[in-house]
Amino acid sequence: MISIIIADDHKLFREGLTSLLHDENDLKVVGHANNGKELLQLLKDIVPNVILLDVNMPEYDGFSAIT
Repeated sequence: MISIIIADDHKLFREGLTSLLHDENDLKVVGHANNGKELLQLLKDIVPNVILLDVNMPEYDGFSAIT
């Protein structure tokens, strides 16, 4: 099972992508973040295999969150 966190400031995008990924048996969305700050908080408790990351978000953009 591949665990995924989706970090994007557009709720509709996060929900749509989660819906698409839900149909895949070997993928599981384990968290959502609205901005880089929320992503960093999530990563304290969850260690996903993949982070789908928007690079243009408020409160730490994607580049700031990964460095």
